[in-house]
Amino acid sequence: MQFGAHLPTYWTDYGTSNMRIAIEEAAKAAEALGYAAIWANDSVMVPSGFRFQGQVTDNFQVIEPLITLATLVHLVPRIKLGTHVLVLPQRNAIIVAKQVAALDLLSESRLILGVGVGWRADEFKLLNADFERRGAVADEAIEVMRTLWREPVASFQGQFYDFSDALFLPKPAGGGPPLWVGGNTAAAIRRAARIGDAWIPWGPGLEEFKAGVASLREMTVGRRCPMIAATVNLHIDNPGKPAGPTKSSSIPITCAGSPDTIAHYLDQYRQAGLEYALCGFNAESVDDLLRQMRTFAEQIAPQFAEPL
Repeated sequence: MQFGAHLPTYWTDYGTSNMRIAIEEAAKAAEALGYAAIWANDSVMVPSGFRFQGQVTDNFQVIEPLITLATLVHLVPRIKLGTHVLVLPQRNAIIVAKQVAALDLLSESRLILGVGVGWRADEFKLLNADFERRGAVADEAIEVMRTLWREPVASFQGQFYDFSDALFLPKPAGGGPPLWVGGNTAAAIRRAARIGDAWIPWGPGLEEFKAGVASLREMTVGRRCPMIAATVNLHIDNPGKPAGPTKSSSIPITCAGSPDTIAHYLDQYRQAGLEYALCGFNAESVDDLLRQMRTFAEQIAPQFAEPL
């Protein structure tokens, strides 16, 4: 099983550090510790008084993922770079195709493009984007991007995009980066089965995950099944400090405890088909994040008998 590390791109409080330092330190640690990839999430803007996880907040922030990953290309020259996930139907697919091609080229094909359709109607409204048809918009956007990346002279006629005889250069190597489809819904699983290189649900319960894996495998009988991944949000206990609430992450924890507790949790998912765990670490500071990343790499990942 492989493991990726989520960058601290969404914390509401960086303590005595700041966002840039936190992201850079996490990226360097992930590469040094042997994680397979670093990942950045996505949210453009939300309305004032936004309710997240049942609480009203005016301090919800997520830094733009493609630009963030671009700043890390030379800082961490070996590790893969992923978006989890870019909310595709909120964006112009042609511009995204151009940005992704640039990042793929500059990183020497280390980019993994994770995409999703989004779930917040209020954010779509602020962006004047079509929430009701977001699935159809996303599907067509993927077709548009792959056409631009792969055709010498590109033409496309669809419901939302229409162009002919377009020169789109430079193109990413290999026809474009791997496409990982995010989402827990039946529609997301169908999209992953149809066009994805991987399916990556967010923090699924074990039974939900098992059902999704079964559906994905049933849909891909007789052909290659996409890689089965999942996001897991963890907090590894610090033996030298009493347990207490974390302050930097508003993402709910899916498993907390000792390294053995977390390894047992992950092993249940491995047995259910998990091949790649994207780990978000719920931490109270940058130092605590780096501690958890190191503990995971040194004490948890080796229990799965495969390189990170």
